[in-house]
Amino acid sequence: MQLTNFSFLNSRMDYLDSQANFKSAVQRISSGSKMEGLRKDVGAYSQGVNARLSQLHNNSYKTNLQNTRSFLEVQEQGLREVLDIYDRMDVLTIKALDPTANASHRELYDQEFKSLSNQLEEIMKRKFNGDYLYSNTVVCGGVREIALGELDLATVDNTWAHAIRAQSVQIGSPAGTLSFRVNSGTAGDTYRVWLGDRLVFSLGDPPPVGSSVDHRENYNTYNPANRAGPGRTALPDQFSHIQDVPADNPMGSGWRTSDAAGSHDDDLIELTFEPGKPTTYKITPGGSSRDGTDSGKSRMNTPGVATGDPDTPYTYPNVFAYDLPAGFDNRELTLQIETKSIGIIYEKGSSSGRNETNDGIANSGITFTPIEYNTDVEMNAEGDTITLNAKGFGTLGDASPVTGANHTLSDYNSARDTLDHLRGNPYANDGKISYYGEEKCVVNERLASVGAEMSRIDKALESLERKAITDELTISRIEDADVAQEATNLATASIKTQMSAQVMSKSTRLKDVLIALTTEHFRSSVLSAKL
Repeated sequence: MQLTNFSFLNSRMDYLDSQANFKSAVQRISSGSKMEGLRKDVGAYSQGVNARLSQLHNNSYKTNLQNTRSFLEVQEQGLREVLDIYDRMDVLTIKALDPTANASHRELYDQEFKSLSNQLEEIMKRKFNGDYLYSNTVVCGGVREIALGELDLATVDNTWAHAIRAQSVQIGSPAGTLSFRVNSGTAGDTYRVWLGDRLVFSLGDPPPVGSSVDHRENYNTYNPANRAGPGRTALPDQFSHIQDVPADNPMGSGWRTSDAAGSHDDDLIELTFEPGKPTTYKITPGGSSRDGTDSGKSRMNTPGVATGDPDTPYTYPNVFAYDLPAGFDNRELTLQIETKSIGIIYEKGSSSGRNETNDGIANSGITFTPIEYNTDVEMNAEGDTITLNAKGFGTLGDASPVTGANHTLSDYNSARDTLDHLRGNPYANDGKISYYGEEKCVVNERLASVGAEMSRIDKALESLERKAITDELTISRIEDADVAQEATNLATASIKTQMSAQVMSKSTRLKDVLIALTTEHFRSSVLSAKL
């Protein structure tokens, strides 16, 4: 006969189950979430996590758009300051056009005009969290070229054993095409292009690893044996004020042209770069530097390998181009030349002169034609973006694109030209002989563009706000506890717990009755036992 008390055991199981349900109900009521407790709905838990991740992503996009809107607000504020300055310039220009104004009056007007122009230059340099607010190359109707000066180590006396020269300029855009002509002779020189601290192009070997040379600085190591020979006296160090080239910067292989740098053909270099896109270059050799079978290939720098790409028709083992990463936005361009002999990067109109062939290469200077660099901002997880257009304005501190003379109010004709630049003139559709008008440009193009971009950002923020509400509702339906239902579950579990406890208490006594019936029976071993 089995003496196991199944009634007690069943009551015990009911008690434990009701206790677990009781604790779960208590936890859910106290936390307000039905994800609490010992029995979680795994599917609901997964959906809740995904909904919260979506919420976090949308909050990130929302923060980015709010920061972008702040950028545009500061940009708009600056443009309105520019418009106020233009208004004052307009007034001064009209005063300078007064036929009764004398030279002293115009001089006073011109002084204030130049002061206002300097204020425009300062506004142009403004940044927001390290990013430029404006581009000094974006003008009404497109972009303008940036000209750099000549780097000449060919027409001066060669008194160096090793020389490096550099010049830097703000170009207003991290994207564009740089064009320059070089002549290094058969010894070979190295020509490099930098944006900020990043090397973009090296015509010749790049700097050695560990070099302490600052690419923005000039260096010059004197050669005391210069001009040495019978009857020749060494020239003094004319560049003693320039620091020596560091010993950790030995010069590698350079780019070569035919014959001597001071007498033969120049090579034309055209370099195009843009963040997130491949950097390409095209080298057009001078007539005497060309390969006999292919005029597009340099015979002085072999082996040249044909690529079939019109942007980079030939590659050479000592020419290096480096891509700019997406999002790169440094706008300081540095052009550098390194030589142990003589070399030159020409200015406009300059050439070697002697022995130069009719190769079709114009005597152009160093020019940079910027690509209008716009910024894309992601708006949501679906990949939608908004493009912030580059914005610029004229500072009227440089030469007039129509007359070629600097803007001034010191005479009637110059004041007339300046007023045309501010207001525009009847030939506004012909950019070669007229102006669109800086005032009209700021109002119709720059401020209008800012307003359109802010409007789109506001709509995107509104959409993200609605999405945030939807996410909250989704998370609430998945995770939030039904307090009424949980209160009912709590009461039910409490009653079951009490009832199970009572049943257990009574069922424990059933075993005592059964034991007496088995142990006190006349056939039991207890009654038959002998002393």
